[in-house]
Amino acid sequence: MRRHAPVARAAALAAVVALLALSPRPAAASPVDLFGLGARAQAMAGAVLGTTRGFEATYYNPAGLAFERRPSVALGFQSAGFDLEVNGEPARARDASALVIGFSVPIPFGDVLADRVTLGLAFTIPQGSILIADIKRAGDPTFLVLENRAQTVSVLGALGIRITDELAIGVGALALASLHGDIRVEPGPSGALGTRVRDELLADYAAIVGLSARPTEWLALAATWRQASTARFELPITADLGDAFGIPLPELDVTGTAQYDPAEVAFEAAFHPAPGLTVAADVVWQQWSDMPLPLVYTAATPDTPPQPAPDFHDTVSLRLGAELALAVTADLTVTPRAGFSWEPSPAPEQTGLHNHLDGDRAVVTLGVGAQWGPLRLDLAGQLHTVAERTSTKDPALAAEDNAGFPSITSRGTVLEGALELGIEL
Repeated sequence: MRRHAPVARAAALAAVVALLALSPRPAAASPVDLFGLGARAQAMAGAVLGTTRGFEATYYNPAGLAFERRPSVALGFQSAGFDLEVNGEPARARDASALVIGFSVPIPFGDVLADRVTLGLAFTIPQGSILIADIKRAGDPTFLVLENRAQTVSVLGALGIRITDELAIGVGALALASLHGDIRVEPGPSGALGTRVRDELLADYAAIVGLSARPTEWLALAATWRQASTARFELPITADLGDAFGIPLPELDVTGTAQYDPAEVAFEAAFHPAPGLTVAADVVWQQWSDMPLPLVYTAATPDTPPQPAPDFHDTVSLRLGAELALAVTADLTVTPRAGFSWEPSPAPEQTGLHNHLDGDRAVVTLGVGAQWGPLRLDLAGQLHTVAERTSTKDPALAAEDNAGFPSITSRGTVLEGALELGIEL
């Protein structure tokens, strides 16, 4: 009995670790892709490619930085709540709140580069976490597009260069946190079994390239390309039971994707039809067809059926935004804003093993900004309505014990708000 005690303890410990890593826990939905960066952009549904300003240009269009004339600093806070349902029952989801910090600085070059180069940096920092990887087991219901996309640190840096007075280009990068490490169960100096956990955070980089043209006072044209960005996790679990048990145990490798933003190409035309009025329209293509599996089978037996691919498809979104600057006094300007976007679902009908729940999403946005000399205050709110969707399982592809059998229905709403303070120096 004594000889087998270490084996029992090790097996129990390995099981606990595995369950902690893989158990279906509630998750919360990069925040910059889901909600946007900056309160002004969020209030206009992201339709700001041609008129982006300050630090928000690091994400929407780095070329917009080149038109900045003064340094600026901003500090903001945003929070989102998820009300999601599966078959009429609430699907618990962690609220997502984040601190936003950004600044832009014109670089004081001389000669031909004078007033033509600007640097921007931005940080979106979820409260209480650097990276959350609550990945459910294959087959468990999950809102894959929403739940795991607002719980990772996002860092953006970009440089804008004005080629002429009307034309600018910009380049930048988005960095997301990825988790790598290992968990080992092994005897300590005294011979008793213990657990050693090693983990490290690495950055995954995605390039951003933008072009901005402002040929007249009433028209601005812009285009942006963003590379796919991914927050991955790799945590192999190994057990060495020592001389008391000479049979080696296989390694359990917990590997997957905690967050994924697809590659994207966006075009915008922004108009100024009247003094103080801006109206913008965007067309956005997203390459969801490269969506990876959230959890990879790494310890499957030879007879385990392969996990089906997510089989997501590319989407084309439409986004509209408007704002009207109203001069209240000589020093105070108030700017109401509104926007709307239509985000088609990239998820196919869930007829097989997976239950990757999603629906077409309508996003209504509102906000207001107040500028008093060099100081500004911006407020924004978003309502995401996820359309109801029902998938019917194919008995040839899904067993009767599948969580979505014989059919599964999902719907939901997401409510997000943002507050931002800024100053021009």
